[in-house]
Amino acid sequence: MNWKRNSPRWRSSHLGGGICCLPTDSLMAWNVSILDKQAILIFQAESLVQECTPHVICYGDSIMIREIHIFKEDQTVFQDVIVPNRDLDTDAVMMLVASSAKKLQEWKIDSMEIERFRYVYMNSHDTQFIITMDRQASLQKVNEAMMDMVSKFMTAFESVLESDEWKSTDFSPFGAGFRNVVSKIPVKVCLGGHGGTGKTTLLELATLPSRGPPQEYVPTFFGDKALLKADFDPYVFSMFDLGGQDRFVQEWGKIIRAGSMVVVVTDSTKENLSWTMRVAYPVLKAELPYARAIAVANKQDLPGALSPEEVGKRLGIAAYGMQANRADFRERWLKLLRGLAFEEIDFTIVGEITEVE
Repeated sequence: MNWKRNSPRWRSSHLGGGICCLPTDSLMAWNVSILDKQAILIFQAESLVQECTPHVICYGDSIMIREIHIFKEDQTVFQDVIVPNRDLDTDAVMMLVASSAKKLQEWKIDSMEIERFRYVYMNSHDTQFIITMDRQASLQKVNEAMMDMVSKFMTAFESVLESDEWKSTDFSPFGAGFRNVVSKIPVKVCLGGHGGTGKTTLLELATLPSRGPPQEYVPTFFGDKALLKADFDPYVFSMFDLGGQDRFVQEWGKIIRAGSMVVVVTDSTKENLSWTMRVAYPVLKAELPYARAIAVANKQDLPGALSPEEVGKRLGIAAYGMQANRADFRERWLKLLRGLAFEEIDFTIVGEITEVE
């Protein structure tokens, strides 16, 4: 069976994991310190966004669900594809995963990893449920998301599945329930780069546009977080601004785990690109090898700024010009984020980056 185009390696794994949840009221009231494996993470309350809910204020909770496929007797009864998989032969992969799902006990959940994707599956009422997500998705939320989706489906269609009526039933109304579950779990976006390159300005340009650009540079202590709702339905982005001081970079792993997208922010200078390749890349490659990445060639208005093309060539990833201190660049910034999420622009998988000195 030719279920893979580039001979990806795969393995089956059971699901589990832990999480530290932050109470919303505490976050919005004052700065909160969390002791996590000898690292102190400070979330500054003023940078936490609008429309925070208990569903999404959870450190480490991140899943980017891309597709759902539901099969019964080898027939597709429902599917919804949010972000198409252009790397693999989806039909062949679904046949492989569905065959594994059929062997599971009722309501048991398992998963399979192929290339940069994780396929989570369950068998219930002789019906196979398969969710496709990014490989580095938070395992803690996987069980919950799957159970939520299957419960919604069974509430509406359990009696239908127990008879031959399912063969003529329209299951499309389940689409709204599926996307509702997807919208409750934030997609993690990590803004990485040296201090002073404009990460915080980009974070605020997206999430707090009315504030305007900062008047002075204030280093981010370890990390900042904000939620972003825009033209990304059904996704909500959980954006993390990573402290760029050298002493914080080695602790990025405490924050970026389960990240789906990485934006490497540069100030478009040779010195900064050298630092990025020497200091930031090793951490990003070790922690998020399956995440997709782009670079922002910020501060294009400054004399001597390297062009986005030159920045991209040196860093080994697609780079896009930006002036984060200008409000009129917000639309461009949001389009880049959407393009990266829906894979509508050029990007590179972090673990496959080959930089040029």
